[in-house]
Amino acid sequence: MAGVANPNHIELVVRAAVFHRLVQPVYDNDELAWYGLEPRGLLGDLGPSQLAALIQVCQRHPEFHITSYCKNLRTMNRLIHNAAFFYMARGDKNPYLVFNPWVDPMGPLLDEDVFGKLGCEPHEIYRRLKY
Repeated sequence: MAGVANPNHIELVVRAAVFHRLVQPVYDNDELAWYGLEPRGLLGDLGPSQLAALIQVCQRHPEFHITSYCKNLRTMNRLIHNAAFFYMARGDKNPYLVFNPWVDPMGPLLDEDVFGKLGCEPHEIYRRLKY
């Protein structure tokens, strides 16, 4: 965990595991579809075209908030309008929480592990190991 403080902004940079445990992004595409959202990937990422619908969902359901994945590969726990894509989250709404993979040495390994598991998922469903 590290803190960055400038006159214009404050950030609390945390590791990936801590960020995901605190923020609790919604990765379940079925749950997102139930709220009327159309994720564009396996991890529940919502493109800029879904931003208006995501804002409406978060206004109707105050337990949710928006996290933004920015073009500089940082995930911010607040709405950044020019972000690459967005997530719906149900955890801590602290707008200063940030995950920066350039700071976390385990970040690329965690991403590789997540994508490895996602690659196995269709195979396990096909082999009827998971329903």
